[in-house]
Parts: sequence; structure tokens; C-alpha cells
Amino acid sequence: MKRNRQEIDFDQCKRHKKDELHEKIANNCIKLDPLSRLKSDFFDKSCVDLCKHLIGKYMIRKYEDESSSSKYTVGRIVEVEAYTGKDDPASHSFKKQTDRNKAMFMKPGTAYVYNIYGCYCCINISSKEPGAAVLIRALEPVYGLDLMTQNKNSLSKGKSKNSNEKNLTNGPSKLCMSFKISKSLFNQVDLATSENIWFQDKINDDGESVGKSEFKIQCAKRIGIDYAGPEAANKLWRFYIKDNKYVSIVSKDSIDF
Repeated sequence: MKRNRQEIDFDQCKRHKKDELHEKIANNCIKLDPLSRLKSDFFDKSCVDLCKHLIGKYMIRKYEDESSSSKYTVGRIVEVEAYTGKDDPASHSFKKQTDRNKAMFMKPGTAYVYNIYGCYCCINISSKEPGAAVLIRALEPVYGLDLMTQNKNSLSKGKSKNSNEKNLTNGPSKLCMSFKISKSLFNQVDLATSENIWFQDKINDDGESVGKSEFKIQCAKRIGIDYAGPEAANKLWRFYIKDNKYVSIVSKDSIDF
């Protein structure tokens, strides 16, 4: 279908604004902001409540290269899932604490990173209840797309290297590859104090979040947990930004929160 001139101009305008956004972030905004950083008390919430508060926040990953200069990748959280611990058969901590799930029992705001399929990772954040954690399912890329692409391609294990912008972070393992998050680097790390990965309410210092916009949250069933039984599988404990293209899976049965 042929596109009209107005549609093309609008797309060009969006790209121009995005380039300006990335330049602004690179020049002014990528830093550990003590006032904007999410501290321990932020994470000290019930698991489901923490899910709702994490939506729209920013995850920042800092890298140090051989020249000691810093590089960053930044993404806005657009999708999460709640795993509430001993009362949730879908949770890794449902039966008991183990060496593997120990991070889920540590202080709120501890990273729980685990391996799946032998080679990929997922990152979670512990919440107030012992054994409970929030899974970060998807991010909207904000800054560092070239580095995300480089990271993801280097970890794709010989599979198709489809690293268009949408495909970089629209899934829990994809975002871990794109942000170079591994169990060895970040499992049991305190996200309120780490200098290499942290979360912020905003990512600039003029009083407003870069790229911030109003959004609606939808809730839906969690993904891939039918093994836990119908009661767990039917809980609407997946939360995501409505109409955001970076959400991993949009459910037909989702409802506005």
C-alpha cells in the first residue's frame, strides 16, 4: 500500500525526535542519580504491588571497557510478572529455599538471575515476602541500541541474529542478552547499591523522565506456567503497558488495570 506524504513526514519527525532523545541522554543523563535511583525502601513492597510500581521505571546497565570509559544501555520496563513464593506453585521458591533460589529470600531489591535452557538467563527482583520476586519480561530500548545489538548477537548461540530494535528486549532472555546480564555477574546482587546495574525513576536531571508518557497498565495471565495448575495459571499476575510494541505477548484476555 502506498503511503501518503503526511504519514512519511510523521515517521521522519518521530525518528528525528528519537535521535534528539538519544543525543540528550548521551550528553546529559546517563549517570547514577542518587535522587532518582530506586532505593531499598522502594522494593520493600508486596510482589504484586512491586510489579505495578516497576512499570515505566528505567533499568540502567553500566559497562567499563579497557580504557576505563563508561558505556551504558538503558531500557524502560514495560512488562513484568509476579511470583509470590510459598503460596504460588509457579514460583521457584514454592516448596523451599535452595541454593538456586536463595536470592528470592534475600532483602527486597536483590537480583535473582537464573539460567534457562542451559544457556539463557532471566532477571528477577526480590520483593517483601520471603521467596517472592518480580520477573522483568520486557523493556523498551531507550539508549545504547548499538551495544544491545552487539551484546545480543554475541550471545545468540548460532541462532538467527534478528536484532531489530523491537526484537532486542521484548522477552526476558532477550533483554538479558542485550544488557549482558548473567547469573555469574548479577545473581544475589543488591540492586539498590550496585554500580553496574540499577533502576531509576527518571534518567535526566531537569525534573522529567526522558521519553516519559502517560500509559495504561493491563494485566493478564502469566506465560508458560500451565504446569503449576489452573489456579496459578489463571491468576492475572502479568502486567504490561497497553499498546506498547515492546511487550512480549499481548493477551486477548487481558483487562485494564
